[in-house]
Amino acid sequence: MWITLRRAAVVTLTTAVVAFIGVGVSAAATDLPAPTRTAPVTAGSTGPGPATLVGVRVGRHDSYDRTVFDFTGGTPGYSVEYAPLYTEGRGDLVHLEGAATLAIHFHPAYAHDINTGAPTIDIHQVLTPRYPTLRQVKFGGDFEGYVSAGLGVADRVGFRVFTLANPYRVVVDVAHQPTQPFGTATVSRDGPAAEVLVNGVRAGSHPGYDRLVFDLAGADLPTFRARYLSGGTIEILFTGKGSATVSPHASFAGPATISYGLPELRGVTFHVIGAGMMTATVSTSARHGFRVLLLTAPTRLALDISY
Repeated sequence: MWITLRRAAVVTLTTAVVAFIGVGVSAAATDLPAPTRTAPVTAGSTGPGPATLVGVRVGRHDSYDRTVFDFTGGTPGYSVEYAPLYTEGRGDLVHLEGAATLAIHFHPAYAHDINTGAPTIDIHQVLTPRYPTLRQVKFGGDFEGYVSAGLGVADRVGFRVFTLANPYRVVVDVAHQPTQPFGTATVSRDGPAAEVLVNGVRAGSHPGYDRLVFDLAGADLPTFRARYLSGGTIEILFTGKGSATVSPHASFAGPATISYGLPELRGVTFHVIGAGMMTATVSTSARHGFRVLLLTAPTRLALDISY
């Protein structure tokens, strides 16, 4: 059964919670913050089993879109990640509307009654809500204890997955695009981080912008300043504040210069100044608007450069 939920009727989180996966979730909140995690998520099964899929519902929230998979007999184990979706048993690519696919694999799980073989949900139907992020939902199939589904989304955004009981559900939220505007003015923020340790840097092209992500050690947000220098060069100054037990320190665990072949983002060069300060000089194809996002769980600074 496919159900599209009106905004006022979207599933709330006031029911008893079995397990939360990914970033922290409050069972007392009807609307949660937008998720920011993009790394794969996995979890084991709960309940007596067998976990049988009986329904799928979708709903739009203020900062994210939600898909709810309804089960009887417990919740199955699952893995959720940004990856292509293929049909179970055949391996054919499933095409979904949107710029990215969030693939969901349930195991052990069934979309039919294991005693009679009768289907418990029509996995051939397609749901196309065309919400801000969630564009489409399709199934990959039901085969030998595996049930898969795919969310076609407008962009590779943060997501979270958690389970609920009474009745059993697996919930997948996908964030809306950031509402922060692009601009060319200097952006700065003070943060409590005693030191700024960049463990990794990665980049990707999104619809309308390129993104550069700095993965930061620790939970505290850094002090930073982002500004245009000349032409299309953006400088990000990271500063560690130090503490009573930690001297201010800044470093990057990687090569000093990294090149990218993206539409706007060309490369980044790191330079440790000392006294807890480090710059990341970002070269772009031209002077366009940018925005800076601070993300948590894990801690990241994202630089978006518009086309």
